[in-house]
Amino acid sequence: MLYDYYKILDIPRTASLDDIKKAYRLKAKLVHPDVNNSPKANEVFAVVSEAYDVLCDEQKRYLHDVKLNYIDAEKINAEKKRQYYGSSLKNDSFSNPTNANFNYDWNSFSQYAYKEKTEEDYYKQSPVLYNLFFASGMSLGLGIIGVTIFGTLEHYWPFPFVLISVAGFILVREGWKGILGRKSLLGGILKRLRK
Repeated sequence: MLYDYYKILDIPRTASLDDIKKAYRLKAKLVHPDVNNSPKANEVFAVVSEAYDVLCDEQKRYLHDVKLNYIDAEKINAEKKRQYYGSSLKNDSFSNPTNANFNYDWNSFSQYAYKEKTEEDYYKQSPVLYNLFFASGMSLGLGIIGVTIFGTLEHYWPFPFVLISVAGFILVREGWKGILGRKSLLGGILKRLRK
């Protein structure tokens, strides 16, 4: 199969060697089998590595560019033929999808590799740290509740200050939901921190 390696790494065809290296590192962080537990991660990582190898070597990159230019020219010719003759062409590989020799559909191949991690995946990865995060949120919430109520009852600050304890109640509730495995606001924050 021939892929457009520039599309795989999300870089323009005029990209420099530094741009290629940066793009490869970003893609590798997403699809490396040690990080991504999807069943197609090995295959996708192999294609991403192949793209990097080809684009870093000047001769291989030149040959790849020649192939891409040829394919682009053939697609343009096929489109012209289709516009002129209509859709009755049967032997043209670019106008007839059943005869297509080249696979440019990288997205359909890689969609399984970019699987979003769920809270359950994070829990399986390190359950102690996962629950410790939520327990620390609950303890912070209990601290906020205790300090605001005690300070208000002892007249250290005015009564409206007790409204700050609402944030403490929210932290306790969200931490409890996270420990029980339900979707919580703190879980979303934890997911963003891991990215």
